[in-house]
Amino acid sequence: MRITLLLLTSLCMGLLTAQPDAYHTTLTTWLSTQYTLTGATYPTHDSEVENFSASGGYGMAQTSGTVSDQDFTRILKFSVPGGLLNPWDAGWNISNTQPVNIGDKVLWVIYLRVSPTEAGNSTGQVSLICERNDTYEKEVNINVELTETWRRYFIAMDISTRNHPVGGLTTGLHLGSRQQNVEVGGFALLNYGNSVPLDQLPSDLNNDEYGGFEADAAWRAPAADRIESIRKSDLELTVLDVDGNPMAATDVQLRMQRHAFDFGTAIKACRFPGGRCYNPTYVSKLFDLDGRGHGFSAVVYENDLKWPAWEDEWVSTNEQTIRNMQLLSEMDIDVRGHVLLWPGWSNMPDRMEQNSNNPDYLKGEIEKHLVDFLETKNFDQYVTDWDVLNEVNTNTDLAAALRGTPGYTTGREIYAEVFKRARELAPDAELYINDYITMSLKNTDGALYNQYKSFIQEMLDQGAPMDGVGFQAHLGASPNSIYDILGTLDDFHEAFGLQAKITEFDLPRNVPEELAADYLADFLTATFSHESVESFMFWNFWDVDTWANPGANLYDGGFNETPAHAAFVDLVFNEWWTDADLTTDNDGKATVRGFKGTYEVTLDCNGESYVVAFDMNDDLAQTIDCSALVSTTLPTLPEGSVEAYPNPGRGPWTINNHLPTTLDAVLIDGTGRKLWSGQMLTGNHPLDLDLPAGVYHLQLTDGTRASSLRLIQL
Repeated sequence: MRITLLLLTSLCMGLLTAQPDAYHTTLTTWLSTQYTLTGATYPTHDSEVENFSASGGYGMAQTSGTVSDQDFTRILKFSVPGGLLNPWDAGWNISNTQPVNIGDKVLWVIYLRVSPTEAGNSTGQVSLICERNDTYEKEVNINVELTETWRRYFIAMDISTRNHPVGGLTTGLHLGSRQQNVEVGGFALLNYGNSVPLDQLPSDLNNDEYGGFEADAAWRAPAADRIESIRKSDLELTVLDVDGNPMAATDVQLRMQRHAFDFGTAIKACRFPGGRCYNPTYVSKLFDLDGRGHGFSAVVYENDLKWPAWEDEWVSTNEQTIRNMQLLSEMDIDVRGHVLLWPGWSNMPDRMEQNSNNPDYLKGEIEKHLVDFLETKNFDQYVTDWDVLNEVNTNTDLAAALRGTPGYTTGREIYAEVFKRARELAPDAELYINDYITMSLKNTDGALYNQYKSFIQEMLDQGAPMDGVGFQAHLGASPNSIYDILGTLDDFHEAFGLQAKITEFDLPRNVPEELAADYLADFLTATFSHESVESFMFWNFWDVDTWANPGANLYDGGFNETPAHAAFVDLVFNEWWTDADLTTDNDGKATVRGFKGTYEVTLDCNGESYVVAFDMNDDLAQTIDCSALVSTTLPTLPEGSVEAYPNPGRGPWTINNHLPTTLDAVLIDGTGRKLWSGQMLTGNHPLDLDLPAGVYHLQLTDGTRASSLRLIQL
């Protein structure tokens, strides 16, 4: 009995005095010194040997080894084959041996590098993954680029998906994005509990640069030349006096109003007046990003027009969404439709999966949905372009259900059919396919990339009236090389000759703010320079509303401008913007090279000021005939003589007449229908009318001069 007690005592003392290995001891000492972090527990193990012994890999060859020139001594080597379809088709991970709870602050440390492949590839790409082992809901999902140099990564995590039981949390790598040889060392997982602020933990993803970031990078000069060539045109103005003669030495003020190229954002209809989540600042910023009244020229509803979201009114009421589309259309804002068909069960109404064995039912429901959106409700009157299909590479349920049924060899034949039906029902809309597997996954080649191209070609061969390819750009913590972005755009344009749109741009928060601003500027420049690209869309512009990645948003949660805001405004409304004060020559002509878009020209005819608006989408010779203006148009009232506020606004407007004379006033709607008329004496006048959201025009005249105020009711 005494021997047994001695053995138990000895065993317990051994357990109590067990210490982390040299690597973990050195690491925790350094963290204590540099970040005052103490008291860590180990959700996996506190030993290099035990961590690697408890881990496992799949989909690749694996060997182990040692190093002598690093803080760690043990490494794993993975030889990943090419031709894998998904990044997760090869991976390595380890499960927790201690519970990890919601609110715990966990630091993940790992060293990574690559060794050259037989083909000579000396770069790599992996996804850092920490997730639930049952639903795969992510605590962390970060893509990083690797080189032949060891790099240490600190990933700070605030546990949020659940209280993870033992074995319930998986931490590791997805490695299947390309053929590569990846080496791993220095893995450690440290839990500092729920009382330590997250920002006390170090965070370093070695993402302070990206391909093409250099000021003299080789892509920059050709991009600037392309922008000059394809985004600008020559404008020749000819001004004639009331007798039809050239007006020499006449001052002409040219002011750009909007780009021909669309710059836009994802939105929620409920953010507008009458919505469940109305925010007046949100609406104001949407239409005025630069403080001079210039805002986004396009929007896309993040969820409101998705099939199940519409039926169940996830975010906004359907009535609110329709009112919002009407308002935006009247304001000349282009509306993208997202999405007609997202062919995975989880992205269609539940009844589709419930009837998965009934092909006729599935096709009938799709037909009813298309007719409802494009004919019955006639959304085509507001929507300029549709994502007809979304993410067909990974949403294969519908095709699988139809495969092998009459007329459907692969099941994908339904895709071309949907495109054709959309064209019949929405003849004026541009029709797009949209996916994330290129830019979002950093794929520039490989099985999934080539599969996507083959699917597009298959649809085109089957007669799909596809106008363009939408490139989602939910980019990772190590942003894509600018050369890769341009290369992908080149590849798809050369293969299919279709238009392109950047449909869903964002960056994760763990991209530093200044880097995000620099990258946004370079990404915008590269895409704006490409002949195939028609628009650029943020996947929201405000931190509060962003789906997952707020790193490149223009405003933080308090609507403070971010560095990305400055980068965006400086390019879109300054460097790529044309305002000019011109003077005509002896022939009444003035010329300028400007960015394509909508312009207003202000000039004097017979001593009175007039404004002429026009679009310049190519080289343009525009004649301004004062005889036509004077005969059909009264001179304008002095600038600023009549003001309206709040505008945009909800409820009554106040009209302030600064002139010492009474004005006759008429309010009309967008169709020209008169809604109200009256007189406005000098001073303030409330205009309190029960009007729906929309754009209205208040026409004002003193008998010899006239102006029109554009009023927006939210």
